[in-house]
Amino acid sequence: MDLKHLSWPFFHDGHRADANAFENWASTHLQQFESNDGGDGVAARRIFELLGHSGCLHKTLSGPFAAHVQARIDLRTVCLLREICAHSSAIADVALSEPWLAALPIALYGSEELREAILPGYLSGKLLPAFALSEPGAGSDAAAITTTARLDGSHYVLNGRKTWTSNCGLADLYVVFARVEGTEGGDISAFAVDGDASGIALEERLSVLPPHTVGTWVLRDVRVPADRVLGAPGDGFKIAMRALELFRPTVGAAVLGFARRAMKESVEHSLQRTAFKKPLAEHQLIQAKLANMAVEIDASALLVYRAAWQHDETAEEVAQDAAVAKYYSTEAAFRVIDQAVQIFGGLGVVRGMTVERLYRHCRAFRIFDGTSEIQQLIIARNILKKAASQP
Repeated sequence: MDLKHLSWPFFHDGHRADANAFENWASTHLQQFESNDGGDGVAARRIFELLGHSGCLHKTLSGPFAAHVQARIDLRTVCLLREICAHSSAIADVALSEPWLAALPIALYGSEELREAILPGYLSGKLLPAFALSEPGAGSDAAAITTTARLDGSHYVLNGRKTWTSNCGLADLYVVFARVEGTEGGDISAFAVDGDASGIALEERLSVLPPHTVGTWVLRDVRVPADRVLGAPGDGFKIAMRALELFRPTVGAAVLGFARRAMKESVEHSLQRTAFKKPLAEHQLIQAKLANMAVEIDASALLVYRAAWQHDETAEEVAQDAAVAKYYSTEAAFRVIDQAVQIFGGLGVVRGMTVERLYRHCRAFRIFDGTSEIQQLIIARNILKKAASQP
């Protein structure tokens, strides 16, 4: 993988050292999973264990300069890790990213006791967490969730139905968002729920284009100790939005890895394949496609790492830059990969070809973790809010 963007001023030497070390590790350990499209979660769980054993997961919560978890998220590090993973294997990106999304609320909002009980297992790759926000009637409109939590003595009792949960039925722990009964307006709280808790049942696995293990599951009178509430009661919606805000630039980094891989495959193919008695690379229309792909990739990388740098180095709000990075990079990566399929011609739609896999894997990212349309709304609302506040 070409890591020339590490020379950009967004990064410190620690980032460069970590990225190069992880790239070397990935080239050795992740290549075997490159063509794995399985949605059963077995391969993803194995990769998660390998990531824990490598020490990589420590970097997702403490950055390149901390010796232990301090809930100081270095977003540039996570973006680099996701980009490298995705370039190697889509299922490796799933194994890295989805547990991190679930670990984020615990690291940022969990009590010290809860962090000590859960995070070491995550960091070692032995405890697989999952993020459970979406419901059949609440996807983009996360505030519409109907899962309930009723306080009963020293426990909350949870009832409801969750869907689009990654690692559904496999996770050791779920971060569940539920509406607390008896509070004004039905405030949402976040709960750390053991995966083997009584009353949890898998309803169905969903077969989707990318290699994600997602499904629908139910909670029936699931009892959760009151000390497993994350943050203050009623903070759940804020916690979910904060986690997704941090996650979105890393989504951009993942599809950037996909796009870079598509570009690499396209260049190699255009140099080797001949048409009309000369290599594809000598045809101007192919050269135009490659040029457009290169521009899309560079623009995406600049937006992704600008958002990550903004989070790491400034105290400014990053919701706008995160939305811009997620929106542009996911749309651009799909355009890049679509052109790669076109360059490959008939081979580009043969099941199992690298560019065909990338096409399937990339499409979902324009929907997952906030659709492109939701990102457009976030961007526009921030523009209008800023304009309204100016004299």
